[in-house]
Amino acid sequence: MDCTPASDGRGHPPTQRARRPSIGVVAVVVAVFAAGLGFGAGSSVTTASTPSGPTCLAGAAPGDLDRLFAAEPGGVIGADYQRATPLPDGRVLWTFQDAIVRLPSGGVRLVHNIGMVQDGACFRVLIGGTAADPRPWLFADQTVPFARWYWPLGAELGANGRLHVFTAEMAERGSSYLTRTEPTATVVAVVDTATFAVSSTARPGNVSAALYGFSIESDNTWTYLFAQCHRQFGFDPYIFVLAHDFTCASRVTVARVPKGQLLAAPTYWTANGWRADPAAAVPILDPTRLVNASQFVYVNNQWMVITKVGDWWGDRIVVEQSSRPVGPFRVVEQWRPPVKCAVDCNNYFASWIPSELPGRLMYGLSHNRWDGVPTEVYRPTFGSVAEPPQRLLQAERCSLGYCG
Repeated sequence: MDCTPASDGRGHPPTQRARRPSIGVVAVVVAVFAAGLGFGAGSSVTTASTPSGPTCLAGAAPGDLDRLFAAEPGGVIGADYQRATPLPDGRVLWTFQDAIVRLPSGGVRLVHNIGMVQDGACFRVLIGGTAADPRPWLFADQTVPFARWYWPLGAELGANGRLHVFTAEMAERGSSYLTRTEPTATVVAVVDTATFAVSSTARPGNVSAALYGFSIESDNTWTYLFAQCHRQFGFDPYIFVLAHDFTCASRVTVARVPKGQLLAAPTYWTANGWRADPAAAVPILDPTRLVNASQFVYVNNQWMVITKVGDWWGDRIVVEQSSRPVGPFRVVEQWRPPVKCAVDCNNYFASWIPSELPGRLMYGLSHNRWDGVPTEVYRPTFGSVAEPPQRLLQAERCSLGYCG
């Protein structure tokens, strides 16, 4: 859960000067969540607990999804960093960071990761443990709450038919939660999509904290692993607080593996094409922006990128398009998304959501309060943009006699 203030994402002063909580306020909020903790020793969670039955909405359009957390499915009050991966049978796997879960006793607990399975307009929560003792869905036994945990990144179906959910192994180096927070490695949970149990865990071809797998998408031949450093707390000063690591926050690079071979050694896009050296990787998006926590999708043989520029510091969403996963990308839409309240609220992290709307791409956007108090503000909202026109691939053009 992200509790930090905002600007326009281009280094200018904030357009709405929100109240910035002190580190002490954040620590108090975390302490309230942590009061419900009490992880005992036990065996690994091999199946995903579902504390309640499915929650069904009227539909799966943006206005419907805005109400996803209204009924607190599985006791989840809210969560952020919404990511959604379509499965071959039409279902969708969602993952979230730092879900706030209501306990039967009346308290709340912060759970570092959860999942949801969407089947049509019905959703069921994937979470470890029990309703009285909720634990992360992924890597519960390796998690030390607020000290070492796992945030979900991109996910993709492997050639073996199992879903590979990439995660950032996170470590807190500061005095309290989210004061000096660093990714330390990339770890993969291999998920059986029949049961949504974690069948195994693995290390990808690049296990580093560069986080290749921050966004994942495939074309007909390759699976692309996009990287962003996800270093958000305790680094460079910005508007009265130590915030993102601005040496890497705007830098998005990409690697690729043969399609579905998600654990294979990747090659990286460099100034000299695809090479095996990760140190030679070059940025593929505008590196002058403050933060690029960008997400990619391949649709109609074109690449679309959505970015909430500046993360919670910014005030605009940018959608870009290219015929290649490495760019160059051109801006096709941008706008200022509303926050949920005039002074105390922010928004951040835009991501693509599988869409059933003809001709439209759906997206999600995370929201929070600066003080981090768990309320209905801490729930994503959804919208849509026009999908790109169909682009003929070279082989298709040649079949029509247009090889030139």
